[in-house]
Amino acid sequence: MAKFNYKKWVTENKHGKLSEYRDENPFDMEIPVDPNDPRQFQKYQEIEKDPDAQAAAPKKGGEGDGEGEKEKKPPLDPKSIVGSTSFGDLSGIEDAKNVLQQILTRDPNQPIFKAMEYTKDDELKTPDVDSIADWVKSKGVDTLANRMMTIAGALPSTGLEKKDMPFLPGPDDAVGDPADVGDALSPGGKYNVDFKQEAIDPPATNKLKGPDDPAAQAYMKSGEKDGNANDDKAGFELKPSVAASKAIPTQVNIKLAKSLGMGAVPELSKGGDLGAYFSTEGEILDGHHRWAATMLNDPGASIGGFAAIDLKAMGGRTKALKHLTAIGNALGNQAKANESKDPRASLYERMEKLINKNK
Repeated sequence: MAKFNYKKWVTENKHGKLSEYRDENPFDMEIPVDPNDPRQFQKYQEIEKDPDAQAAAPKKGGEGDGEGEKEKKPPLDPKSIVGSTSFGDLSGIEDAKNVLQQILTRDPNQPIFKAMEYTKDDELKTPDVDSIADWVKSKGVDTLANRMMTIAGALPSTGLEKKDMPFLPGPDDAVGDPADVGDALSPGGKYNVDFKQEAIDPPATNKLKGPDDPAAQAYMKSGEKDGNANDDKAGFELKPSVAASKAIPTQVNIKLAKSLGMGAVPELSKGGDLGAYFSTEGEILDGHHRWAATMLNDPGASIGGFAAIDLKAMGGRTKALKHLTAIGNALGNQAKANESKDPRASLYERMEKLINKNK
């Protein structure tokens, strides 16, 4: 038997080579958990060989340590599609293709078409199945399926709720001008909000009751009374523009049927003004279904909105949105609670008018 050379053994194992210990066989058998067994050294040496590779390697699941590989989503049952089904429910490209194949049947009773239905004034509104099927056929199932999965992959793991979005100037039913928001976020103008003091929380949603409210007036001037009249400044850009493929969604629940229905209407999926606000990082704060429809129809199209705001300069997304909600309230825009009216009604009404107009 060859004499054991411990210096050679240590040197070789330092660089990841196999041990010369005669009973060592780490690839075919488990090293026993015995502090007196010399193979324990080899066990720890194996772990320490390449920490970067160890960190990058997928973790083994099923051992009760909670660090297994991320559980895969089950395939989406095509028969289970409803109005609330989102891109995040797609487990893979085959799911996306199954949805598109439903559309190509032109059968109005298919779940994807039923999911596009809504009721307005007690009247059932149904999608134009032929128009939507023609659009899918023109784009191609493979192309659209890949775009659907791109949208699914872009969704954040946790996102913002629609109800948490501030109601700011810009939309037809809002008061004020988007420039008023920019004024509130920089010193030297009519307004200047104090958003730098971490110890002070923004006013609660809808606590401020418009420009005539003394509390709203004080809040909109608070940046001038915090001891530093020039510190409350955040980047602000009117009418920003970004390629749809470069935009970052902040909401998780982007509805599949709604987006596909909009994608079939060029006026709603060619890009352009989403009627929404962005962050200066390209995050979409509203208008997610218009973005998804544009991604389906033409990912390279430019999208824009009322303004882009530097949320990081305002203390991060969560705090910034609270301040922006308060600014909207102070300007006369009360944040909207969950509406009982189907939010798809106005969308599909526009789709109906546009489709009928082009017939």
